Parts: sequence; structure tokens; C-alpha cells
Amino acid sequence: MNSIQPLEEQTVRLLAAGEIIDSPLAVVRELVDNSLDSGADRIRVSLWPELWRLQVQDNGRGIDLEDLPVLARAHTTSKLRVVEDLWGLATLGFRGEGLHSIASVASLEVMTCPAGTRGAVRACYDECGELLNVGACAGAPGTVVTVDALFGRQPVRRRFLSDHRQQVRRVVQMLQHYALAWPAHVLELWVDGRVALQLWPASTIRERVVQLLPGLDEHDLREVRIEAGGQAVTVTLGLPDRCSRARADWLQIYVNGRFVRNPELEGAVRVGFERTLRRGRHPVCLIHLELGPGEVDWNRHPAKLEVALADPATAVKLIAQAIDEGLRTVAPKPAAGLLRVAEASLSYQSDPPERGFLKALTQMHGTYILAEYPGGICLVEQHVAHERVLFEQMEAHWEVVVADPPILVGLSEVQAHRLMALGIELENFGEGTWLARTVPQVLSGRDCAGELTELSQWEDLQDMRVALACRTAIRNGTRLELGQMQDLLDNWQRTRNPHTCPHGRPIYMPLTDGDLARFFRRNWHICGS
Repeated sequence: MNSIQPLEEQTVRLLAAGEIIDSPLAVVRELVDNSLDSGADRIRVSLWPELWRLQVQDNGRGIDLEDLPVLARAHTTSKLRVVEDLWGLATLGFRGEGLHSIASVASLEVMTCPAGTRGAVRACYDECGELLNVGACAGAPGTVVTVDALFGRQPVRRRFLSDHRQQVRRVVQMLQHYALAWPAHVLELWVDGRVALQLWPASTIRERVVQLLPGLDEHDLREVRIEAGGQAVTVTLGLPDRCSRARADWLQIYVNGRFVRNPELEGAVRVGFERTLRRGRHPVCLIHLELGPGEVDWNRHPAKLEVALADPATAVKLIAQAIDEGLRTVAPKPAAGLLRVAEASLSYQSDPPERGFLKALTQMHGTYILAEYPGGICLVEQHVAHERVLFEQMEAHWEVVVADPPILVGLSEVQAHRLMALGIELENFGEGTWLARTVPQVLSGRDCAGELTELSQWEDLQDMRVALACRTAIRNGTRLELGQMQDLLDNWQRTRNPHTCPHGRPIYMPLTDGDLARFFRRNWHICGS
């Protein structure tokens, strides 16, 4: 007797379905993809976790009645015709296995009302995806797909899935991804008949982010769009001195309207935010890439979560450029529009800020520079501002100069080699003692044995520059003349990342016209004011 036997058809169906439908989350993903492909801009997902039941309702084009008999059969789709279509996909769904796989593991019912028809119809399907019955019913334009008794034919699958609350949390997270990819759409989630998530249309991605993170201010976010070489990227980022996360859950990549994981693109974001955040913090940054259909290979992952790009180098370059542009400008938020109108007669009206728009007024406690800008005032900490200036200067132009006289410093062999890797000329002057004949330009003209020793403790070149910038920046408590303050403000505003120092500490605190007006009750109509 042969040991290798063909599998039964039912087993084959369940194995194939298990590759696509492995959880309630996967069912929702397949159905929401279909809703978006049908042109829907209002989608409601309903879950009854304890009953293993869910429903997705949309206001899309609906399903043509003649397509209902083959709707849930294997390998049937309206999105592909020939094999070449796989390399030019412009839809979220495409494999023709979503509804068939759902029917294999659950009871499937579809109610649809195509545009231009007078009434809706309800169709039910068996576990093979064959149409059981169809009949007229009342319904609004669009489609409602109901999935019942999910994994009822696979009780073991139910046992090994996480608890219902965790399943709901995963659906919420996925719908948030859809909401960020399609900000103009209405998305709702109902759980056991109660609203769990309700998102109304947003005019921008920034507005959608604030819907999902209500603790953020829209003015703390920047949105930059760049187009080049047939590709386009929209980067929505949180300013690092105001927005950061303990986890990397808001570093998100979207390609042609779908959330994806791509280590290369995520790495480009991390590089863009390098030396702007405190240790252990992660950026708020959403990348929306728009590529030609032929530039993306979606057929890599059952959940379409992983993709391959034809030209990842250009995408990385665009992302880096957009992040750099978004972080570059010092931009305290403007006063509220109502207050700007109320204060129109005053000289400090809020206009769009420009580069170099801060004007130094005075110094406070030898630590903070009080500066005026068109929309209010700023407190700038002089030490961290100067630290950012020096760090970027060293990154752009590293220079060593002759030490006159040479400096005697105690170093181990390892420490000495680290300094020599920076271009510092050292001469062995006995065991554990070295003579530095050149020093970094920022240390020129001072006895810097301590600074050189500290510099040698770091293995990473960038860490060395951070330490050196911190060591040589203006100390808090140092008195500055007004011209020195203005020079520092001007140099700081020209840096690439003016929001935080290289350690991630905030550099400035704005106080807007709106803040001042609210405190002094300028929006009140007081007689004689």
C-alpha cells in the first residue's frame, strides 16, 4: 500500500482557507478590502466575539446579480483577467480566495443592492462556496456581508486563538490603519451592539491623526509631500520635542493605500529622526507612498503585509528628504483664528513664520533667551540650542587644528586609537601617556585634556560628536550680550533639526498670542478695555 495518499477535498479546502483566514481579523481585512475596492466611503464593521459572528456593511457599488452564483467559488475575482495583471495591481484585493476561504470556515451570507436597482437581494453559500439560495429583501445601496459560526468546522482553531478582547483590539488597530490610509472615509466598529470606534471624514492625514491621538495638537504635526521620478511620498510627522512614543507603534508605512511592514523604509525613518529623540523614545511618523502599480509586488504575504518595491532606493531618498524638510523649521503654533481677529488692532498679529524670524529681547537667569516672533514669544535654552548648532557643524565639517602647545593626556591604547580615528595626531609619551599635537577645531585654544579623555570613552563617532558638542556648548549661567543672543538664535534656526538637542531634550518653549490673550482675558468684552 502506498504511504503517500491524496488528501480529501474537504481537507484541502480547509488547509487552503487556513492560509488566508486564520482569525476574525483576517475576515474583516478581506471584507474591508472588498468594500474599499467597490468605491465605498462609509464602512461599518460589527463584531459579536462570543458568538463568533461578524458583519461588514458598506455603501459601495454593490454586486451585480449575475455575479452572485460564482461570488464565493475558488479562484474567482473581478480584479484579474490575465497573469500579467498580477504585476500591475491597482486594487486592495486580487487573489479571488477571500470569500471562498470565508465560506469554507463559516456560514456566509451576502446582501447587496447594486446602484441603479430597485431592491436588494440576499444570497447564502455552502462550505464549497456554492450558492444555496437567493431572494429579494429590503436594503440600502451597497453590500452587507454577514459571517456566522466562524471556525465552527474547526473547533481546534477556536481553542488556539487569543481571547476575544485581544481579537477586538487587533481589529481596532487594523481599522485605525485603514483610517490613516483613507482619511476621507467614515469607519465604524460596533462590538456587541455598542460603538467601539467611530471616525468621521478628515480633510488631511494630520486631522485623522488627531482623531486617533486626541492628546496631540494638530500644530505639533507637520505634513510634507514630495514627488519625483514617478513616485510621491507624503510624510506626516510629530515634532520631536512635542510628540514621541514609548513604543514604535506610530512609525507606520503605507503603500498605495495599504499598511505594510518594510524594514528598509522603517530604517529610513529612524535615520531621519536620529539624534532628535530621547533614548528609548520613538517618533510619530506616517509615510504614505504612492507608486505606479507595476512598482510594487504584493504577492509576498497572505495578509499582503509585506511587499517588494522595484525601486526602494528612490523611496528611501524621498522619505529622507521629506523628513528633513518637516523637521527643519522652527514653528511655534499660531494664535487661534478667533483671537487673531479680536486682536487685529495690535502690533503682534500672527503671520506665517519665516526662517530667522526670532528676535532676541533679553536673557533670563543666565540660562534662557527670551525672544519675540510674529505670533508670540519664545523661551530658548541657550546651552541646548548651542549644542544643536555645534553638533550639526561638526557633522557637516569635521576639522582638527594644531594644538599650541601640545596637550599631555592619559589614555589607554584603545582610547588612543579611537582619537586617532578622528584625525587627532597623538604621540606616545610613555606608558599610558600621550601627547596630542592636534585637537578638534571646537577645542582650539583651551586646555582640553579632560575633553579628549571623555571623547575617547565613546566607540561610536556620532556619540563622540554629541559628547563634544555638549562639552563645548555655552554653559547655562553664562551672561550673553544682546548681539550674542541674536547670533545664537540665528545659527540655531538654520540647523536641520532645531526642535531638540542631540540628546532629545526640547530647545524652546513657545507662548503664543492666543495663550497670552486667554490669560489676560483679551477675548472678553469688558467695558473700557
